[in-house]
Amino acid sequence: MKKAGRAVTTPGKKKTSGQGPGKQEGASRGTHTVMVVDDSSTMRAIIGKELEADGYSVITFSDGLEALSSLHWMASPPDLITLDIDMPRMDGFACCEKLREMESSGLFGDAEIRTPVLFVSANDTLVNRSRGFHLGSLQFISKPFVRGDISAAVSRVLRPQATYGGMNALVIDDNRGVRKMVVSCLEQIGLTVFEAENGKIAYDLLKKYIDRIDLIIVDYDMPVMRGDECIHLARQLPEAEHLPMLSLSGSGESDAVLRMFRAGATDYLVKPFIVEELLARVQVHLQLRQHVRHLQDLNRDLYDKAVNDALTGLRNKRFFLEAFAEMFAMALRAQADLSCLFFDLDHFKQVNDTCGHPFGDYVLEGIGTMIKSTVRCGDLGARYGGEEFVVALPGTDLAGAGIVAEKIRGLVEAYQFSDQGRQWPVTVSIGVASLQEHLPATAQDLLQLADQALYRAKKKGRNRVELFSP
Repeated sequence: MKKAGRAVTTPGKKKTSGQGPGKQEGASRGTHTVMVVDDSSTMRAIIGKELEADGYSVITFSDGLEALSSLHWMASPPDLITLDIDMPRMDGFACCEKLREMESSGLFGDAEIRTPVLFVSANDTLVNRSRGFHLGSLQFISKPFVRGDISAAVSRVLRPQATYGGMNALVIDDNRGVRKMVVSCLEQIGLTVFEAENGKIAYDLLKKYIDRIDLIIVDYDMPVMRGDECIHLARQLPEAEHLPMLSLSGSGESDAVLRMFRAGATDYLVKPFIVEELLARVQVHLQLRQHVRHLQDLNRDLYDKAVNDALTGLRNKRFFLEAFAEMFAMALRAQADLSCLFFDLDHFKQVNDTCGHPFGDYVLEGIGTMIKSTVRCGDLGARYGGEEFVVALPGTDLAGAGIVAEKIRGLVEAYQFSDQGRQWPVTVSIGVASLQEHLPATAQDLLQLADQALYRAKKKGRNRVELFSP
């Protein structure tokens, strides 16, 4: 088995490879074993139950002294230990210090592979976090925690492939040996890795795959294009604004580190570096990347809910009115045309009264689908309210808008709305008006003209298109 904790060799020397934190060999044995040390029986039960539900084997102890004593007779060391800080007889910090001494002296585990430790405590202070970090703790979990926190933290260490699988990194280094070493480390935690031997090749890859790259690791001193030049160019890409970029430089190159940070690097490592340190820094940035993407997804979801109609998938009235006013202003400046369709469903109350509101929702959803399939990119369809719909057609004159309206009317009339044994014929009436034909003063006036045309279509028998005329 390859050992962790060895340094990446400098160019020209033989490279060594490491296993990395989490002791991946445990995966080949089957279930990972987690030792839980806490003086609270309730807390031991909660943590143990959560980890066992996630497939881990759990052994528990009530304090640090009891846990250390057990290590002498265990057939194999645990894959990870969670330690409470405040415990009687021996607290978590003292227990971890003794554990590290035992590892260094060969009394426990492997001298070159330190057992991952997670501190779990209500005493969450900067001093305690700093002390835990210097004892080799990978994470600090604050009590009270919510369900899933412990399992997620343990899985990030013992099952990194599950945590980071699907994420991608770009490694840029002109030294093939160092590059392959870094790639090997990243692949251990489930990353797919792109490689480049200089900044120019890397920048070309970035432009092509920017939406897929989650992390960049870049050397400073390279031919063709230096690392800081590559980072500076990459930061010009809008998609790379929050992309973590980790700089590599040789020892004694403090000026190079400053250049990389000025260019936009977010972190750095000095070669030769420790495999564990590389992976620890990488995982911190990947976790932040996941968090940022989660926030972006939430923001996108909130935006969609704010501007879209949940039933039809079209834009809502508020969004339409704001966007339509902008379209109107742009059309005036460009002396271009802008047309508007205003329509609603004929006798829709009868649909709801006869077939029920679920069937009515089904009809409205179907109308939304027809609108989306009919309008062009750049056109704007929206549910105006109830059974009313509007469509804005920039660059379309009155005759062209009439053709679009007739197409929508024909699609609705021909479609057989049938759901769960219920069936009902549906038709729409549509009013059409345009900027250049009718010269309204405002976007709201144009919308009202289309609405007046809709009213005339209703009076003339429904299921028809009516172009506005004074």
